[in-house]
Amino acid sequence: MVVLDNRDQKGDRPFFTIITVVRNGAPTIQRCIDSVAAQSFRNFEYLIVEGASTDKTLEIARANSSLIDLLISEKDNGLYFAMNKGIDQARGKYIGILNADDAYFPETLQSVWNLIRDNPECGVVYGAMEFFSLPGKAFFIHIDELPRRMIYHPTCFVSQDAYKRYGLFNTKYRIAADYDLMFRLFIGKVKFFGTELALAKFSEGGISAKLRLRSMLETSEIQANYNSESILMKSIKLSRVVTVTYAILVIRKSFNLAFRIVRR
Repeated sequence: MVVLDNRDQKGDRPFFTIITVVRNGAPTIQRCIDSVAAQSFRNFEYLIVEGASTDKTLEIARANSSLIDLLISEKDNGLYFAMNKGIDQARGKYIGILNADDAYFPETLQSVWNLIRDNPECGVVYGAMEFFSLPGKAFFIHIDELPRRMIYHPTCFVSQDAYKRYGLFNTKYRIAADYDLMFRLFIGKVKFFGTELALAKFSEGGISAKLRLRSMLETSEIQANYNSESILMKSIKLSRVVTVTYAILVIRKSFNLAFRIVRR
């Protein structure tokens, strides 16, 4: 259901569409909205796709109606269904997807616009990420590493043309459809342009962390599909990743427990 639609008040097609997909994001959604509203580059539209939250998310979004071009609130079948819904409504030449617990820097859109101006052939612009837990330290993953790990999706801006040519998110993946999409674009020879400039701030503990095993299973399947791996190799890699990941978690928990005991 469309709760508000301010798009008729604007004439020309915006350069960017920013989409925030959210369900029960009341603790962080205002910070996310504020980061979009603070952009120095103003030629964008802002869409929020809200999944029938049971907290005050919709109330907060309504309170920011002057900043939002389109607000949809209804139940959906998951994160990537909602993202596809937003992309279907997008009018911008490039689309950025910003989760409700993440944020942009004030110069993010201006920086991306500058990069596209200088590299008009690029279909995807992506950058470095800061973590809220580690302020001032940026992390960057180059697209050449995609066969092994995902670039930071909140920093990605994908052209409408790329979506039209290669499709939207594959909703059979509940956790890693963004990884599948980037692989599809990469294999399709879409031009990626990466910058080590931090474009977004990220909150840890999202859906991939909460559903860690499913995330690893989907990631392993996507890598096997696009890297043409055998079933045996896929099984060996998955076993190694699961073992190492959970070993690290056990070590961290043990260390934290020992630290608390020492402090007492």
